[in-house]
Amino acid sequence: MSRRAPLTAALFLAAAAWPLAAGAVVPMSALPAGAATDSAHVETGGAELDPIPQGAATGYMVGSTLLAEGDLAGALPFLAQAYRMSPDELTFARTYRDALQQVGYLRDATDVARRIVREHPESYEGWERLIALSAVQERYADAREALEGCRRAHPDSTRLDLVEAELLVRTHAWAEAMAAYRQALPRHPEHRERIYGSMAELASLLNRPEEAAALWTEGLAVAPGSRSLRLGRIQHLIDNERDGDAMSVAVAGDSLVVARGDAPAWVELTSGMIAQAGREAAAMSLLLPMWEAGALDLGAALQLSRLHARAGEWDRAIALVGEIAQRWPEAARPHLFLGEFLAGRGDLAAGEAETRRALALDPGDPDNVLALISILSRRHPDLFTGRAADGDETAPVREVHELADRAAALLDENSPLGVRMMLGATYQGLGDHEASIPYYERAAEDPELRRNALLNLSLACEQTGRPDEALAALETLLADHPDDHVIQNALGYTLADRDRDLPRAESLIRAALKSEPENPAYLDSLGWLLHRQGLPLEAFDLLVRATNALPEDPVILEHLGMVLLDLGRHDRAYDVFLRARAAGGDSASLEAVLKELQPAAANGGER
Repeated sequence: MSRRAPLTAALFLAAAAWPLAAGAVVPMSALPAGAATDSAHVETGGAELDPIPQGAATGYMVGSTLLAEGDLAGALPFLAQAYRMSPDELTFARTYRDALQQVGYLRDATDVARRIVREHPESYEGWERLIALSAVQERYADAREALEGCRRAHPDSTRLDLVEAELLVRTHAWAEAMAAYRQALPRHPEHRERIYGSMAELASLLNRPEEAAALWTEGLAVAPGSRSLRLGRIQHLIDNERDGDAMSVAVAGDSLVVARGDAPAWVELTSGMIAQAGREAAAMSLLLPMWEAGALDLGAALQLSRLHARAGEWDRAIALVGEIAQRWPEAARPHLFLGEFLAGRGDLAAGEAETRRALALDPGDPDNVLALISILSRRHPDLFTGRAADGDETAPVREVHELADRAAALLDENSPLGVRMMLGATYQGLGDHEASIPYYERAAEDPELRRNALLNLSLACEQTGRPDEALAALETLLADHPDDHVIQNALGYTLADRDRDLPRAESLIRAALKSEPENPAYLDSLGWLLHRQGLPLEAFDLLVRATNALPEDPVILEHLGMVLLDLGRHDRAYDVFLRARAAGGDSASLEAVLKELQPAAANGGER
C-alpha cells in the first residue's frame, strides 16, 4: 500500500524554442583545429621505441591501452612510469600530461607541460596546452608568460592572436582586449564571425550599447549569413527593448534564408524571444500585420496563434489556427494546435478530434501521439487508476498503452527529458510500473524534473518489489532537499511500511507534520507507523482524522481497517474495507480480507 500517488500525465506539446545569445568570447579550447603550424619548424611525433629503455615502452603501451578502455585510474601509474623513465619522449609526455589533467592533477599536468615546451619549443600544441592549463587555474601571469614564450619560439606566428585576446579579457584588460581583437580581424578572416561576436559581447559587458550595436551591424555586413551574429544582434536589440528593430533584422535574415532555399525561421524565433522577455503583446502586434499581409511562414503563424492562446484569447487563437489549417491543408501541426486550444477552452471532444486528425496527417511526430494521450487522460480520468496492469483492459486503456508504446518508439537521444517524464507518468498511471522506471531514471537527469521523477521512481520501485531501490531514490532526494516535508514523509512512510528503522521513520514523519499538522497523508503515515509500533489506540485517532479529511482515499481506509482489526472491531473493519474496495483499493488483497471477515461481521464482530 502506498501513500504517494504518481503524477498525472499532462500535455507536453513542444513550444517554440527561444534560445538566448550565448557568450561569444573565444574559448581557448576552440583554437583552429587541424591548422598547420606557420613557423619553419614541423611538429614531430614520438621517437622509435627501440632506443627507449626497456620498461618505458611497455609501461606506455599498457597505460595507453587502459586509457583507451576508459580506465583512467588504472592507466595513470603506467603512464607515469613511462614518462619518468623517458621524460624527453614527446608522445609519453603528452599522454601523461593529458591523463593528469583528466584526473584533475592540474599542477602536475602543468609541470609536465612546462617540460614539454622546454624540451620541444617547436611544438605548438605544447605551448597551447601550457597556456590553457595556466589559464584554467587562473594563473594569468603564467599564461601570458607562456604566450610570450611561444611568440619568441614562433616569431612569425599569428596562431595565438585569439588566445591572447581572451587572456586580456580574463584579466580585465578591456581596452587591450578590444585592440587585440581588432588586430586579429584582418589576420584571421576565417574567424571573423567569432571575433565580431566577441567584440560585441565585450562592448555589452562594458555597458557600451551603441558600440555593441555598431559591432553587431558591422559583423553582419561582413558576414550576412552568420547565424550567431544575427542572433546576437537580435538579442541585443530585444535586451534594449527595441523590438521593432529586432524584427527588421529577423525579416532580413529570413530573406537570406529563403534565398538559400531553407525554411525561414528568424521571425518565429524573434517573436518568441520578445515574448520570453515578457512582452507578448508587443510580439503579437509585430506579427499580426505580417499575417494579414500574408508574409508569415507556417512556424511564425503558429507562433502568433499560440501567443493569443497564452493570453487566454481562446476564440481568437482558434479562429486564427483554423485559417492556418486552411492555408496549409497538408500540415499536421495546425490541427495539433487547434486540438490543444479547443481542449484549453474546455471542448475536450472537439480537441480530441483535431488531435486525431493531426496524428493521421503525421503519425511519425511524437508530439501528436503525446497530445492525444494527454487529451484522453483528461477526457477519461478513470484511465489512470493504476489498475490497468491488473486486467482492467478497457478499449481506452489499451489505446493509451499502445499510444505510449508508439511514442516511446519515436523517441531518440535528443528528445526532451520532459517527454520521458510524461511517458513514465503515463505507464505508471496505467499500472505498468515496470515500464515507467527507465523513463523516470532518464527524466531525473533534468534538474527541473529530478525531484518529481525520483519520487515517482521510488513508488514504481516499491510496486515492482524493489524496496532497496525505492529507499535509495528517496535517500538521494533527502540529501538534495533535507527540509522538504514531502520527501521526509515519503521516506518515513516507506521505512515504516517496510518495518525498517522505525525511530528514524517517526522522526521524519513528525518533521513533515510540523510543517503541515493537518495534512491527511502525513497523519496517515504517522498512524501507520504507530500501528507498526503496536500502538493501535494512538494510530486510530490519527487515522480517523486522516479519513475525515480524505474519506474516499483507499489507502487510508485500508490502514484504518487494519487498526480496527487490532482493536478487535471486526464489524467496523469489514465496513471500512468495503469502502476501501469501492474507492479503488487493491481488489485482490481486499477480497481475501473481506472473505475472512464476513462470518465475524455477520455475528456483530464476534469471531
